[in-house]
Amino acid sequence: MAAAVAAPAVTAQPAAVAATALGTAEAGQFPNSSLYVGDLEHNVNEGQLFDLFSQVAQVVSIRVCRDQARRASLGYAYVNFSNPQDGNFFSPFIRFFGSCF
Repeated sequence: MAAAVAAPAVTAQPAAVAATALGTAEAGQFPNSSLYVGDLEHNVNEGQLFDLFSQVAQVVSIRVCRDQARRASLGYAYVNFSNPQDGNFFSPFIRFFGSCF
């Protein structure tokens, strides 16, 4: 059983939108899902998000979007899953448990 991970804090109710991109095996693409997570504190990093989301689903990659010049967080991130249903799974929970993120 994985140890509980402290969830990153946010300034407001986070926004979450799951976008599914379905490819075809013939084209060398595989189904994946990308989850937008917004309203993050500026000190939240990729490691914290990975620890949190990987407890429930297989995470392919995470990108905290940053200012190009200062490298400061812009307050949102994308979490990419290998299974399209995984991204859709999180949307209602993030909206309901917004104060936990």
